[in-house]
Amino acid sequence: MAIIFDDKKSINDYLKKPDIHPESFTSLCKRQTVGLKLVSDDMEQEKKEQEEVAKLLEKRFERKKKLLFDNLDLILRHKDEILETPRYANIDAHYAIKGGGCYVGPISTSKHYNFAGTLVNINLKLGELLELWDNEQFKIPCKCGSTAVIHYFSGSPLSGGSIATSICPNCKEQIHNIRGRSFGKYMGHLLLKMRESTEKVAKSVTAQWTLAESEYEKKVAEGHSSCWYRKGAEFHGDGKSCDLETMINELQLKEFAQQQ
Repeated sequence: MAIIFDDKKSINDYLKKPDIHPESFTSLCKRQTVGLKLVSDDMEQEKKEQEEVAKLLEKRFERKKKLLFDNLDLILRHKDEILETPRYANIDAHYAIKGGGCYVGPISTSKHYNFAGTLVNINLKLGELLELWDNEQFKIPCKCGSTAVIHYFSGSPLSGGSIATSICPNCKEQIHNIRGRSFGKYMGHLLLKMRESTEKVAKSVTAQWTLAESEYEKKVAEGHSSCWYRKGAEFHGDGKSCDLETMINELQLKEFAQQQ
């Protein structure tokens, strides 16, 4: 009998005990008498709306992924410029690479954190993705003579075996069934880049808050009332962000101008 592993689940999913607490008949009767549901209609509506938003985002990310791959040659030509330009390097690119395997489940390239009731998403950034693709583990020669980059991998942490898929920036050909590479190295490099993305965000927030505290103390010393004035008034972000579509358009315009 064949054993089939679901690489969409991690080992924790298999080991986790079901969080089910049977309701007594007496409690059931009392709850139904007062018209209470274990899952209210409002909760169901919220869940439905969240699912609709998730489907819309999935379509959006698929469009962005296609756009990135269609312009991969342009992006790689300007790799150094992108890495040196924060508004380019910090563009969300979590949808461009996926991975996972038996027992570990899918590798998340988008992390969600809750800080004081505020949800913060930290995604794999374009800069980290380009650095990942610059690693030999994620490169493979294409028959057209160019170098393809791996954008999907799966495997087993037990055997270390893997299978991957790449795309060529030149001919746009997909190369499937890439084998013979360490699954652990795929995982290690990707997780490292995700942690670098997290560190970058955390350091940026810390730096901005330190600056806000400094500005607050300065203005209080200048006579601003500390009764109505708070440090949060001086807390700012990194400025307007850039999206993939804008960056591609700017790079195309730059190349066009250089050809004139």
